[in-house]
Amino acid sequence: MKRLLYTIAACLLAANLTFAQDAATAPNPKVLPMFGKVAKTEAQQLQDEKFLSSCDKSFTTRTEASNFFMERGWEYLNEGQTDTAMYRFNLAWLLNPDNGDAHWAFGLVTVAKGNPQEAIGYYEKALALKPKNSLLLSDLATCYVTLYEQKPKKKTLSKAVSYLDQSIAADAQNAYAYFTMSKVKYFNKDYNGAWTYLHKGRELNMAGLDYNYLLQLTEKLKDPQGFYKSDETAAQPE
Repeated sequence: MKRLLYTIAACLLAANLTFAQDAATAPNPKVLPMFGKVAKTEAQQLQDEKFLSSCDKSFTTRTEASNFFMERGWEYLNEGQTDTAMYRFNLAWLLNPDNGDAHWAFGLVTVAKGNPQEAIGYYEKALALKPKNSLLLSDLATCYVTLYEQKPKKKTLSKAVSYLDQSIAADAQNAYAYFTMSKVKYFNKDYNGAWTYLHKGRELNMAGLDYNYLLQLTEKLKDPQGFYKSDETAAQPE
């Protein structure tokens, strides 16, 4: 444990971690995907070199180091510390620009902040590196559904369906793909189909069910299977 803490401290010290910024200035690029995709100053490039050199001394390979910082990023993201998580994801990307999980994480955070159009680019880069990953495919499809909710266009839903078909083909046990396909059916006003896919997802992973969406679907059509009943406040299993 002491060795692990030393590794983290040494690498982050070399990276000169700081989130301080004036409220009137632009967001700190350290907490934006790919460091905001802006050209770095000579001083910033020097910091990057020190960070990479420190990691080279602490890890066997940069791929190992990149995966290490990805794990720390997921931990912070699960704790709700988005900025700290994003900085770790950026460090993982700096160590290995071909780390598909880093691009995936950029997409997840970006769509969560309400920018699905930008997030699609990160997801597609991740997909180029991890083409058969079912969860990634379903996340990209969900991103398209989110984009549709902002700007309803049929072709957007068609893209979602294409990725969902690939996701299910890669892993027929991916409940999230079925839940997202249910939403696609809902937006296409195929409420029976929406219920069919919702139940497929529910049978695989009840925890992944969006209960707000369940209520919306119930308002359009009561559950044909009778598994859920609706009342004034919620839809619940019989």
